[in-house]
This record gives sequence, structure tokens and C-alpha cells, in this order.
Amino acid sequence: MRLTRVPTNPPEHQSCLKLHRARHLFIRQQTAIINSIRAHLAEYRIVAAVERRGVEQLPKVVADASTLDSQRIARARVPALGAQLLALKAQILNFDRRIMAWHRSSEIGTMRT
Repeated sequence: MRLTRVPTNPPEHQSCLKLHRARHLFIRQQTAIINSIRAHLAEYRIVAAVERRGVEQLPKVVADASTLDSQRIARARVPALGAQLLALKAQILNFDRRIMAWHRSSEIGTMRT
């Protein structure tokens, strides 16, 4: 068996790949939280649409504590998940901006467009 060396990517390219991996992790976490919020709200017969607009409305529904019954536990857990969802959305947007900036400034990124 013959071994061949594979050239490594430049460090800046490796950094961009790490941004993509972190963004992907946050998107998976966001999906998990969305599913959790939807499940919690479904217990109270509050159903959000599956499409993107329905997901975007989740934080508004969560913020309106009057949609939940008087259970303190429900009022605490759902808004906490909503806050986490908003934080993840902000982090994903930050990664999107950083990735786009890298692609605009990089020779590798401009070669693909």
C-alpha cells in the first residue's frame, strides 16, 4: 500500500471551515429548541405552523405568558427556551456575517463566485 501526502488547507481556510462547523452546531441546537418549544406549547393546545413564518412567531407566542395556564413551571420553562432560541438566532446570524465577510475577502472565496 502506497501512502501519499495530501496538501493541507491554508490556516485561514481552516478557520472558515471551523466557522461553518460551529454554525451547523448552532443550527442543530436551534432545531432542537424549536421542537422542544413546539412540544411544550402543544401541551396547552397552542400549535405554531411548521413553516418558517410559524417558527418566527414562536418567540412572540412564548413571550405572551397569558397564553399559558397558571402553572408557574410552564411559565418559567417556555420563556427560558424562547430566550435561548433568540440567542441562538443571533449567534447564527453573526456566523453568517462572518462567513460572508471571509468569502468576500478571500481569494478562495472569490474564485468560487
